[in-house]
Amino acid sequence: MEHEIYADHAATAPLDPAALEAMLPYLTQSYANPAALYRSGLQARRRVEQARHTVAPCLGCLPEQIFFTSGGSEGNTWAVFSGGRREGPGSREVLITPIEHPSVAKACQGLQPLGIGWKALPLDGSGRVVAQALENALQRRPRLVSVQYANNEVGILQDIPLIAGLCHSAQVPIHTDAVQAVGQIPVSLVDIDFLTASAHKFGGPKGVGFLYAREPSQLRPLIWGGSQQGGLRPGTEPVALIVGMAAALENACRTREARAAQKQRLAEAFCQTLLAGWPKARLHSTLGGLPGIVSVALPGWDAQGLTYRLDIAGVCVSPGAACSNDGTAQPSHVLLALGGQTAEDARCTLRFSFGSANRPEDGVEAARRLLHILQH
Repeated sequence: MEHEIYADHAATAPLDPAALEAMLPYLTQSYANPAALYRSGLQARRRVEQARHTVAPCLGCLPEQIFFTSGGSEGNTWAVFSGGRREGPGSREVLITPIEHPSVAKACQGLQPLGIGWKALPLDGSGRVVAQALENALQRRPRLVSVQYANNEVGILQDIPLIAGLCHSAQVPIHTDAVQAVGQIPVSLVDIDFLTASAHKFGGPKGVGFLYAREPSQLRPLIWGGSQQGGLRPGTEPVALIVGMAAALENACRTREARAAQKQRLAEAFCQTLLAGWPKARLHSTLGGLPGIVSVALPGWDAQGLTYRLDIAGVCVSPGAACSNDGTAQPSHVLLALGGQTAEDARCTLRFSFGSANRPEDGVEAARRLLHILQH
């Protein structure tokens, strides 16, 4: 039987062996609560803080600016609720883009009962924020600006340093959902107020992530409980998940350039093979985007149906974002928001996302198996 090709790394990267090694003692031997006062509890506490001191240098920040969360959705919600509810002059609104992750858009909707609205910034033909439109919107002094660092469906990279600089000049806080970026590409924290990351995107375990806060005093708790993490994010810390995330991030940042080159080679090989055999395919991702992501439209085909057929053929892909695959045939809000041909292709577009765990031949082989379906 042919080997399975996992081409959905934008959804979940395979667990890094370094992460598993770091986690095992806390899954099999050391069970102490890191909030406990006895020796094993204090040892667990030290290990959690060591992990915080490992994560911080990977981003170039202070350990006390890192708060462990359950993942990207919690981090995004926490940042939007904290920034969106801040007091001050200006308009009672949050600015986002129409291609943000649902956790950002729905968090904004959650602010509406408080009288805080939201508006979507216009995008240019490449899917990037129009700088002049942002400058104009910043004159209203919104509560917060939230813009993805890298899009999870088509790999668009926003000019976050430019956007953050404009927000800083206007004295408006900015949050960036960097779930797809951290551990994959260089990430700048200059002028950033809040940044979200999730471990399973860079080889860490599922169910853990972190939120960077330049000024922790600006955070407002989402949940209430004990004094963990300064009382800002109460709850018993999952030691195994945290140490696994730290190990995976350290390894991902150390090998980032080599991994990016490998992912790009896989994506290019896939595209060349597919287009040679099926010229009607249309690409909605670019070589200048997030390495390894290929958004491809196959006119005349249903993306969801192709996903099932590719699964039978041993290729794991997503018809859009993996977190929205609920079995319904809803078109991607990202593709619709990008407009034009991309929007027209929303129901026939697949996302292939390659990673460092793929074999060198997986790009060509994934295209070959797709072509077999298309040609028969």
